[in-house]
Amino acid sequence: MGRSGNTQPKTISAALDHLLGAMRAPSTDVLSAVFGRWEEIVGVDLAAHSRPTAIDGDVVVVAVDDPAWAAELKWLHSEVVARVAEITGTTRITDIRVRVDSRG
Repeated sequence: MGRSGNTQPKTISAALDHLLGAMRAPSTDVLSAVFGRWEEIVGVDLAAHSRPTAIDGDVVVVAVDDPAWAAELKWLHSEVVARVAEITGTTRITDIRVRVDSRG
């Protein structure tokens, strides 16, 4: 017996979004916006010293190259979360977690 329902092929993006949804992870659009538009989210100066490294559920994990930048990012926490929501068009991301990684 064949499968019932829609048998049309899915795009890779749609299949990945389906898989991410099953894992309760953000969509590819959210991932792309956070990783691809980081400078737009946090500004040029902060982006030069930080980078998103992962999204864990509703948390963006960010590596910074110096503890001073970690303090700055933590101080700007609410603004960064709000900017992520503005850029992604969703409130899926609710927190950021900062770690110092001096390897760059």
